[in-house]
Amino acid sequence: MMKQSSIRFVAGALALLLMVPAAAGINSGNNMQAADAATATGIMVPLYTYPGGTWNRVIETKNDHPDVPVVAIVNPASGPGGSRDSNYVSGIGKLKDAGVIVIGYVSTAYTNRALSAVKSDIDKWASWYDIDGIFFDEQTNWAGKEWYYTQAGDYAESKGLDFTVGNPGANSIPSYLDTVDVVLIYESPGLPNLNNYQSWSSYDNGKLGMIPFGVGSLPTNWINNAAKLVGWIYVTNDVLPNPWDSLPPYYDEMTALLDNGSTPEEPGPNPSVPKYTLTVRSVDQDGKAINGMWMEVKKAGGSTIRTGFTPLSLTLEQGTYTVSAANYKQIIFDHWSDGTTQSSTISVNLSANTEITAHYNNGEAPSPPQQPSTVTLTVNTVDSAGEAINGYYTTLSQNGATIKTAFSPASFTLNSGQTYQVAVADYGDYVFDHWNDGSTTRQKTVTLQQSATLTAHYKSKTTEVPLQEEATLTVTSVDLSGKTVTGLWTVIKKNGATVKTGYTPLTYSAQVGSTYEVSVANYKNYVFDHWESGSKSSTRQVTVNADTTLTAYYNTRSSKMTITIKSVGLDGSPITGLWTVISGAGSATGFTPLSYTANIGSQYTITMGEWQNYRFDHWDNGSTSRSRIITPDGNNSNIVLTAYYRQ
Repeated sequence: MMKQSSIRFVAGALALLLMVPAAAGINSGNNMQAADAATATGIMVPLYTYPGGTWNRVIETKNDHPDVPVVAIVNPASGPGGSRDSNYVSGIGKLKDAGVIVIGYVSTAYTNRALSAVKSDIDKWASWYDIDGIFFDEQTNWAGKEWYYTQAGDYAESKGLDFTVGNPGANSIPSYLDTVDVVLIYESPGLPNLNNYQSWSSYDNGKLGMIPFGVGSLPTNWINNAAKLVGWIYVTNDVLPNPWDSLPPYYDEMTALLDNGSTPEEPGPNPSVPKYTLTVRSVDQDGKAINGMWMEVKKAGGSTIRTGFTPLSLTLEQGTYTVSAANYKQIIFDHWSDGTTQSSTISVNLSANTEITAHYNNGEAPSPPQQPSTVTLTVNTVDSAGEAINGYYTTLSQNGATIKTAFSPASFTLNSGQTYQVAVADYGDYVFDHWNDGSTTRQKTVTLQQSATLTAHYKSKTTEVPLQEEATLTVTSVDLSGKTVTGLWTVIKKNGATVKTGYTPLTYSAQVGSTYEVSVANYKNYVFDHWESGSKSSTRQVTVNADTTLTAYYNTRSSKMTITIKSVGLDGSPITGLWTVISGAGSATGFTPLSYTANIGSQYTITMGEWQNYRFDHWDNGSTSRSRIITPDGNNSNIVLTAYYRQ
């Protein structure tokens, strides 16, 4: 999203609007209630205008459709700005009074911006404005940078800004769903092809959002289909350079389209039948309001006519109705105001304006069992005389997978009652002989209900010899000119088990005389070329007899490459001038042949247009979809995509 853009809310963001335990200090005036409990699709609107008419329209529409969750991203100056603005203070207060969730814009520059600067912006937002969360714009969407947004989100939450949104502006990867509450997976001109996003269908749609712009009229069918995939939507007709400085003329209709359950499903009112108001409230045992509890109102013996969160008020014809109250986390229904405790569903004979109140226990979650759930297993190694000989490699496994390794004396924390396998290795002149219970199988199976100690007895092949001393194994990385390159992932293994991982330069205290396997990885445009020994394999073995340094040489390729899109007839004859849209980590439009400089490792969607009698037929890879997703890997100097058309 451009400098004036971005968004983040709570997982299942809808929940934020509706419900949080009173014990957590949330009252009826706090908009950050129970977003986790809602299921309706909400609107996430980048409100990049100065407080005034546009803000008022958002408030008015929210008042008309109170059941539609709305998040407004506010952005005084590509962030909180240089000082507190009283008009923003007032405007934010009015938005929140209407039930709008308000979050503040913070740029992250795809992690190129220092975390200290991001935290400084968060501090300003928390100090100057009463907002609910933070919108992290320019979020990365490739593996390895998740830690940055986890730290930024945790810091925002420590300041009471609990709802966070990340905006890569393009498709992302699932690991980023754990860093913020909502990830916007589309921010580009035009409507995305939802078929290209079906990999998200198994994920919580409340954690996903799309905000297309440049859409001239309300796309009713697209919104209805998108609402099944993502929990946050905003569509506008506004265009670049800033598509977020106005509301679309169809904003009210879009909100109404997302309004779930606000219209009674029963037949229209009968003028001859009296109508009365039914109000449903919820309180704790002290009578203090707990707003945001889910209620379901049914006509006696009929279908549901209204659902919503307390306080809930509706006008109904005279008659008998049932009201059912739901629990939320540790907030558990106790009784109705008339003393009814047998059921969370109460029957109401509506013959006058009526108010009923559900009383809840706002207790703590049950305490965990007092007995310990974990036990400690200690593994010692001794010689034939029973004297300790420490430093023997010990492996803990479960179901065939290694869980942890250590050198004796080794201590492992196990889940009580579960079954594990423990194995010890030989070293030098010592070989395993038996366990303390007499068993001679090197791998031993244990199931413990309480802490225990195992002792592995060794015998010497010749005479008792002391363990050998340690030496330092260092792994460094450089480019082909010999200039130091740091931060390349490295794995050191011994006997097939990983003993150390980390980024170059990496050091490890190795045992003299032992053989290790060392592997280094590529990263983006850094590609392994050779070791200082001349070996071309990124994995090598080394026997450490003294302090040893291994140097991995890397070839640095360009971080960008060219994508060229061509169009031809079915016979291969060139066709020029067909409209092409590139979206993803960047965007571009134009007529074929179209060339675009792309970032290696980033994902792009190429969509071909049609014109008059020219109809798209297939891509050069056989795909018949007009939209094609590619991720340049840098293995070629450029990419040429060819779209075939029929007439």
